[in-house]
Amino acid sequence: MASNGRYTTLLLFEAFEEALKALVAEDEQVLTWPKAKISYAHCLAGQLQLSLRRVLGLSEDSASPTFFSLPSDVKVDIFVQGTDVLVHDRKGKNLLGLIFSTDYLSKAQQELLHQKQKEGCRLVLGAAFLPQKEYVLLYRPKQESMEYLHFNRYDGTTTLLKQREVEGESDIRQLVLGIKDRKKRKKVVSEPGQ
Repeated sequence: MASNGRYTTLLLFEAFEEALKALVAEDEQVLTWPKAKISYAHCLAGQLQLSLRRVLGLSEDSASPTFFSLPSDVKVDIFVQGTDVLVHDRKGKNLLGLIFSTDYLSKAQQELLHQKQKEGCRLVLGAAFLPQKEYVLLYRPKQESMEYLHFNRYDGTTTLLKQREVEGESDIRQLVLGIKDRKKRKKVVSEPGQ
């Protein structure tokens, strides 16, 4: 069996990116369903299992008895340890942790990304599946900052958008996503005859 050293950050990101391409190409309808987080997780975990096998150079023969096995007893699970999808060995070695949403990730979700990174997860990513956008917004925590990347749904490329400090004073060079606070409107009830 290969060691977990075989799962480099670069390889894990490549597998994630390939899984995301396949999800958008093959399961795009799932991304339009309301409140379908379990379906997203299931589809993405399945695609990640396949893409990990490809990037590791393992057989893609689905008839093989070892088809659902990855080196070092690594598994792809959903909704474990606060993540939506987790690639790990179930003995405490976390390789890839994913958290996603159908909207921009909340502050609590972004803090969870940093927490998972501090706990030693090799690669931690957030994904905002924004139905109205032509991209998936990816979040990648760094020491004291957050990288924002765009995964283009049409051509499958990923580009760095911005990096933002998460601690300390505001900086005019920081990324502003343009999210406005929404105020609930009160319903106006009209009286009969008006």
